[in-house]
Amino acid sequence: MSHLLEDMQESDEKRFRVVAALIRQNSKVLLTQRWPGKHLALTWEFPGGKVEAGESDEEALRRELKEELGIEVDIGTCCFETYHGYGSREVHLLIYRCHIRSGTPEAIDVKAVEWADQRALLERNFPPADLPFVSELVAGRLDDEGSSSANEEEIEFKPARIVRRP
Repeated sequence: MSHLLEDMQESDEKRFRVVAALIRQNSKVLLTQRWPGKHLALTWEFPGGKVEAGESDEEALRRELKEELGIEVDIGTCCFETYHGYGSREVHLLIYRCHIRSGTPEAIDVKAVEWADQRALLERNFPPADLPFVSELVAGRLDDEGSSSANEEEIEFKPARIVRRP
């Protein structure tokens, strides 16, 4: 989601569809940090970004994770969905469970990347759109129900659907 708000400021669109990844490894989750000098500077977020015209959610998420972190992922089902208003604009945020297929996450187009302890996420500064998801995750209401093997042909996840409008 690194460029989400910058894109919003440059566009006349009122609504944006944004996809992000929940990537877990041993009770840790993968986070990225926004650049200083940008809107919501230095906040932590789940990697992903804006869905461009003509892209599916999956295509956008794969593109963003490759551009930002240099990784390829297997994408499961959506585990969280919400709407959040930023001024006159509205973000439709969808978070998908993912597993890294290849590569090691590195900060290519983000300030930092980190594996963070899931239980300590509330101690970090997140963008407002991410906060309902972070609360659900820390409370244990979004258990990792997917396969832990990235080599399986099809990954099945049980989705949790939480939709809130501001």
